[in-house]
Amino acid sequence: MRIEVQQEGRSARVTVDGRLDAAWSDTFTARMDELVRAGADTIVVDAAQMTFLSSLGIRCLITLSQRLRAVGGSFRLSNPSESVRKVIDIARLGPILLVSSNHAVAAPVTAVAFSGDGFTGERRVLEERAQVRVESIEPSSAPQAWRGGASTIFLGYAALASAAADARGRFGECLAIAGALAVQPIDSPEPDFMDQGNGAMPAWIHAGIDVSGAMRHFAHIEAIDDPGVAVSSIVRACIAAEGGPIAISIAGLSAGLCGAAARTSPDGWTTPLDPRDGDGVRKRLRFTGEPSWIGESTLIAGIAGAPGCGVPGLVPLADGVHAHLHGLACAFRALPRTATPLATVARQLVLEQPIRGIVHLVDDPRADGAGRSKVRRACVWWSPLAGGGR
Repeated sequence: MRIEVQQEGRSARVTVDGRLDAAWSDTFTARMDELVRAGADTIVVDAAQMTFLSSLGIRCLITLSQRLRAVGGSFRLSNPSESVRKVIDIARLGPILLVSSNHAVAAPVTAVAFSGDGFTGERRVLEERAQVRVESIEPSSAPQAWRGGASTIFLGYAALASAAADARGRFGECLAIAGALAVQPIDSPEPDFMDQGNGAMPAWIHAGIDVSGAMRHFAHIEAIDDPGVAVSSIVRACIAAEGGPIAISIAGLSAGLCGAAARTSPDGWTTPLDPRDGDGVRKRLRFTGEPSWIGESTLIAGIAGAPGCGVPGLVPLADGVHAHLHGLACAFRALPRTATPLATVARQLVLEQPIRGIVHLVDDPRADGAGRSKVRRACVWWSPLAGGGR
């Protein structure tokens, strides 16, 4: 099989010469995956020279079509050869896979330009009056049952256990959004997760930040340079756009996450963590030595504001940005460019993709430091903190 690609931004035209069958389906799928990772969400395949299409080839095409439709894009075949058209007609898949001359194009949603240091994009208003409330959950000798819901974000330390007594000594980094909770156990290299669904979840909280309320803004951004844009730059731009402290969530293509995770269960820490005590910090936390999970998807959430904004729990992240953010890395998944509810995207990433790791984001831009967390493109949601916005 020969595959030629012409890509312009979000659109790609692909010419296929040869058979799309068991021998070539993996090659074709891998090439399409490269296009999606490069930002293409509208793909048209010229199938005039496609000489054969097997059932496995059809499955590849349908999977790609479903994948791109889910993020507001599209995948179609044009100019199919006689043999390919015959297979598609027999399977009655023409309306799904073939280009139609009267195919309707959705009208664009009103958006305004949105840019910052290292990125460009556009943003939309989701709910004009939306705002969020933040509750700080202090460490306690008695674990609290998690009570998250559809409009809740939690970041902190949590454990999955059937009872509070079983949770002791098992707390690790946690990120939960819209009833989907992921936790990095201190006794396992593999993160775990659960879906609250319609009932209570066997999850327990030691300490953290609970955010409740709706998101006011949605943006889609693209990094200007290939190495990616710093997460702190996106956060800074959102703080400036809102004019005050915010709750924020970012779902994107990771260019590397930098941070720390608990090495020992925090409920066993007898004294508060002191950043000035290097040995004590290293005994309790493990750090990413360099940007990790490059090329995977990431889900980041937390609160942020300018220095001196008066919001408890914020620590310096970068110049002009204080924040408390947790980042989750998972297997790559294409993300929407249209204004999509945070809950939808977060649950897809937490519940449907293999999770690689969870860290508390910590930037270290020194020449010999671990680096800064970055993304290449991302969906961003944010909302002002009640009592803290403009």
